[in-house]
Amino acid sequence: MTSNFIPFVTAVAAQLRWKLAGAALIGLALAAVEGAGLLLLIPLLSSVGLAVDQGLTNGLARHIGTAFAVIGLRPTLLTVLAAFLAVSVIQALLYRAYLLVNPALEQEFVQALRNRLYAAVVKVDWSFFITQRTNDLVYGVTAEMDRAGTAVFQSLNLFAGLAVSCVYIAIAFRLSPGLTMLVGAAGLVLLWILRGRTRRSSELGEKYSAVNRRQFNMISESIASLKTAKSFGAERRDIVIFAEHARRRTAAYLDLLRSYARSKMSVDLSTAVVISALLYVAVEWLGLRGAGLLMLIYVFGRVMPRVMSLQESAQIIFAGLPSFRTVMRLVDECEAHAERRPGSPEGLDYEGMSGSPEGLHYGRELRLENVSYAYTTGSGKAVNDISLSIPVGRTTALVGASGAGKSTLADVLIGLLRPQNGRVLVDGRPLTDDDLPAWRRSIGYVPQESFLLHDTVRANLLWARPGATDDEIWKALERAAAADFLRNGRDGLDTIVGDRGVRVSGGERQRLALARALLTNPALLVLDEATSALDSLNEQQILSAVRDLRGSVTTVIVTHRLSAIRHADVIHVLEEGRVVESGTWRELAARGGRFARLLLTQGMPEGVATTQP
Repeated sequence: MTSNFIPFVTAVAAQLRWKLAGAALIGLALAAVEGAGLLLLIPLLSSVGLAVDQGLTNGLARHIGTAFAVIGLRPTLLTVLAAFLAVSVIQALLYRAYLLVNPALEQEFVQALRNRLYAAVVKVDWSFFITQRTNDLVYGVTAEMDRAGTAVFQSLNLFAGLAVSCVYIAIAFRLSPGLTMLVGAAGLVLLWILRGRTRRSSELGEKYSAVNRRQFNMISESIASLKTAKSFGAERRDIVIFAEHARRRTAAYLDLLRSYARSKMSVDLSTAVVISALLYVAVEWLGLRGAGLLMLIYVFGRVMPRVMSLQESAQIIFAGLPSFRTVMRLVDECEAHAERRPGSPEGLDYEGMSGSPEGLHYGRELRLENVSYAYTTGSGKAVNDISLSIPVGRTTALVGASGAGKSTLADVLIGLLRPQNGRVLVDGRPLTDDDLPAWRRSIGYVPQESFLLHDTVRANLLWARPGATDDEIWKALERAAAADFLRNGRDGLDTIVGDRGVRVSGGERQRLALARALLTNPALLVLDEATSALDSLNEQQILSAVRDLRGSVTTVIVTHRLSAIRHADVIHVLEEGRVVESGTWRELAARGGRFARLLLTQGMPEGVATTQP
């Protein structure tokens, strides 16, 4: 447990720094004022006729009398009550500050750590990101972070509770050192007995975190695939699976709660036993009576629950440590796999990158030389020794069956994946890590499943280029053949597209995605299976818009549907990660090779040589 707690405390101290001192001062002041309020009981007891100038309270009574004399007052009932009221006001103000400061510090820590984790996820190298389960990353940024925050809050409360407890113990020791040491020994024995509960809380906290994470993953995946579930009539199965996850989560939560309840019961019973034993020893063995006995009982009645509550806080802290450990593991992994610039150990700084903010344009060609890439060590190469040229202003197509390496090659082109062998050249100059941010700003990318915010059309396009005007947005929509359906609608640019674009058709969604890509004035437009899920009419509308871009935008079409690349200037056919053929549609169809066989497979025999190899 210590190995987890020390990094946690170190992280909190490193983030909050001097602000922790302010919280500590408030805690100490609150403890001092509460102690002062407790000491005022002595002159209050004296004012109602109880003897406080003998026995256990004798020494404290003299000191309190001296304090009143210093400020020119006699400890009468009225003055004592006035002092008690003043102390109560100060205590209320301090407690208000205490209630506000600790949550504020907790939120500051959580916000900073959440921002760090999110930034680490966003800046992570793509080759690492695709190996992660995205739901785990989302859960880490949300639920795990909240539970880590609870541990921070309890840690801050722990200090204040410890300060107040120390004040009570000091007063008790001044009243009766022997009895205080006896009670303290009993408390230490009880904490030693309960140490297993703290360890158990950590284990149960880890179990609860894991069960929570599994349920979160199930919910996310189920909702994302709801359309498919409905098409299979599988809603009932989803409900049953969800109910089982919910049952496990409830069971884990109740196990954690039972652990707290058992500890609380043990503390309460032990406190009652100790106080009873204390009273018996004080009265029967030591013969204590009067105000001293009342003060001693009152002090121990307050200090025992406070001391034992520290153990409860420790349980909550250790139950939250697994979440903190999970968050820090995600942070460390993502930061260790961040996209890096030479000489920059912290990873890419997307706000402070050198180079043109408009992007990295090129005037002649984009060229790949002997490029290879494998996703895992020892596996086959997804892209294997590919060399090809993408001339500026032309349309280049990458075709092949599923698994041929098309999308991997597209990821290399847009800089998401760095070649493990070979290089990418822009106008003859190698594309370096320093160039990547500017290069990506030069690219318009339209995938098969386009990402759309649950917002207006305007907001979705401004997401790509925040400073664009409405005129520029409409121009991009015109170029993408997406303006007519918006003009015919009631809300125009204020049309809400729905979650992931569910309120517009598939073709309209892809045309909006194309418009968003064109709004950035890209030097290179990459369509990665962008029309493969569309019907022929919508596909032709998008392809027609793409054809109109010829000469002004360099376009790469990645597809397995040959109907989408009939008008491409050059076609590269991929198979098992290699380019096996290159040429125009007519040249490849007449050659009778792999492209011709693909044409026949897709029911497009036109132009295919009559004699096949």
